[in-house]
Amino acid sequence: MDKKLKYAVMIVLVVVVICLTVVLALVWTMPDLPTTVRNDQICLPGEYGALKCDTTADLLHDYLERTISTKYDEIKKQDEKRQQEYLDKNRVRLMSIYDKTFWEMKPAAKLTGKEQPDARKSDEGAEMTPVREWRHGRELYDTSGFERYGIRYRNGRLVVPVDGTYFVYSFVDLFEQCDPSTGKPNVKDTSKPIKHGIFKFNILDEVENEIISSIQPHQISSNKYFNSYGSYVSSLANLKAGDEISVKVSNITYLKYTRQNYFGLNLI
Repeated sequence: MDKKLKYAVMIVLVVVVICLTVVLALVWTMPDLPTTVRNDQICLPGEYGALKCDTTADLLHDYLERTISTKYDEIKKQDEKRQQEYLDKNRVRLMSIYDKTFWEMKPAAKLTGKEQPDARKSDEGAEMTPVREWRHGRELYDTSGFERYGIRYRNGRLVVPVDGTYFVYSFVDLFEQCDPSTGKPNVKDTSKPIKHGIFKFNILDEVENEIISSIQPHQISSNKYFNSYGSYVSSLANLKAGDEISVKVSNITYLKYTRQNYFGLNLI
C-alpha cells in the first residue's frame, strides 16, 4: 500500500514539474513589451503580425482601417453573391409563370418634371448638381409618365431591376436670368458652361459614371432679360441590376419651369 502511495506521489510531482517547465518556456518565448511605451501609447498587432507600439490615436486608426477594409471586402462579396442568387432564383420563377411573355415585360419608366425645393440655391463650387425631385408613383397618373415591371424610384434616381441594354433619355428646360443693361448672364463664372447629363451609380462599384451629357456656352440674351435653353440627351447603356440612374445639371437654379421636363429609361 505504501509503495502505491509513493508511486502516486511521484507521478503527481512529475506532472507538476512538466507543467512548470511548459509555463516557464511560454514565458521565456513571449515577446517583451517595449520599455519606452508612454501613457499616450498602446501596442497592437501590426500588418504582418508583429507587435507595434505607437500613439493611441494613430495606431487605433491604422488598425481599424485595416480591419474594417478586410471586413468590408467580405461583406461586399457576400452581397454580390446574395444579389446574384436572388436574381437567378426569381428569373427561373418568373419564367415558369410567364414563359415567353416574361421577356416582353421589359422594365421601363418615364418621370416628369417637378418643382425643386432648392431651386433658389446654387452651389457655385459643385461641378454638377443632381435633380432630386421628379413626379413618380401616383403622381404620374395624370401625366405622360409611368413606371413599369420592376423599375424603382429612390431619391431622384431610377433603380434598374435586371441586367441589359437600356435606352436612357432626359429633357430639361433651363432658364437663365441676365443683366438688363448688358444682356449678359447673371453668373459668377461665364467660362463654366451649362451642362446637363445622365449618370449611373452602383453601391457595389462605389463610383458614379457619366453616361451622356450636353454642354452649351452662356450667351448674351437677345431680349436683355433672360436666356432659355432646351437640352435633350439620350444614349444606349449597358446596365446591371442595382444600377441607379440620375439626372444632373450644372446649376439647379436654372430649373424654374419644370412642367415639360422628363427623365426615363427602358430595356431594349
